[in-house]
Amino acid sequence: MLTGDPEDWLPHFISLEDRVAAAVETAWPTCITPLQAAKGAMTHEDFITNHLVNALIRTKAFPGRIVPQYPLLAQNAQQLLQVGSKIDFVLTIGDDEDVYLACECKRLNVPYKKKTRALAHEYVRDGLTRFVTGQYSNGLPLAMMIGYVMDAQVIFAHERLKKALQRSKFISLKSADHPPAKAGKPIRFFTIHQCAAGHDIEVRHTLLGWP
Repeated sequence: MLTGDPEDWLPHFISLEDRVAAAVETAWPTCITPLQAAKGAMTHEDFITNHLVNALIRTKAFPGRIVPQYPLLAQNAQQLLQVGSKIDFVLTIGDDEDVYLACECKRLNVPYKKKTRALAHEYVRDGLTRFVTGQYSNGLPLAMMIGYVMDAQVIFAHERLKKALQRSKFISLKSADHPPAKAGKPIRFFTIHQCAAGHDIEVRHTLLGWP
């Protein structure tokens, strides 16, 4: 676990997240090329994330390891430890397995046969909430999320997420910063939440348009 106040570690986590986000932006157009001709299950978020993580690992640009599908130990009803959920990927920080920069990835604006589903509610409920409850990044000051916008309408996806954030009763939203979008760049925005344990966690979001 982190020593001292998690807030004291926030600048270090922000610096690391900035580096990961920049590497993600650089890798994104090329790392998913093998998936662009595929359909169905191959464009599920897990396959997309696998290709993205592989590209990040190859950069060798981080002071830690990029670990996909990072397993978390949790106690069951009998107080026995077992592998519970898995974080999409993490950047390890030092030798403590409980200290890491976590990233959870979700698809948005997914076209189906009859309609396109925004999945903004699911992004919040099944992704962001896990940081607030402490299921992921327990006791840590910062985490990141990536939204794969499958119809490339990143501005529309962002607007739907803004509404989902305001409507959610489970994320203890304290503040949200939505900088103006920059042409040709992923959309970035930042939210701060009060965790179930009492401390704040900042979550930094990146929305990537499927080419």
